[in-house]
Amino acid sequence: MALRKPGLIALFDIDGTLTAPRKTATPEMLSFMKELRKVVSVGVAGGSDLIINDYDYVFSENGLVAHKDGKLIDTRSLKSFLGEEKLKEFINFTLHYIADLDIPIKRGTFIEFRSGMLNVSPIRRNCSQEERDEFEKYIDFGHAVTSPDDTVRQCKALFLSNP
Repeated sequence: MALRKPGLIALFDIDGTLTAPRKTATPEMLSFMKELRKVVSVGVAGGSDLIINDYDYVFSENGLVAHKDGKLIDTRSLKSFLGEEKLKEFINFTLHYIADLDIPIKRGTFIEFRSGMLNVSPIRRNCSQEERDEFEKYIDFGHAVTSPDDTVRQCKALFLSNP
């Protein structure tokens, strides 16, 4: 086994790096990460709440909630940064936008509020894996739900213009 390397941190994103998107880590990956921790400090980062005791550093909610050795060391809030009025304005706009989308499946939690992010999705959160897979196929065949120029223009006018 290699010698421990103090001062070195291996930092990994969760989705798409350590796991398939929205899936759990394989036993092989968990075993690898355990071995890696014997040599370097290991940190993981992701959008969701994470298991905080399995790694040296854990950054959840897109880095706004930080843990070291299983203990909370700092937290920030999107709500305190934006303020309730701007947050409400964005959520109202987003719900209206999703209501007008013509997509094959529309259900679940459209906006999930977390300390450090708003997870916006017309599907994927509270739906079955089969429904997620169908939506992924829809996106893969050229029907991606993206922000067209008009949406960008509206968002800029609503949220980025000076009062």
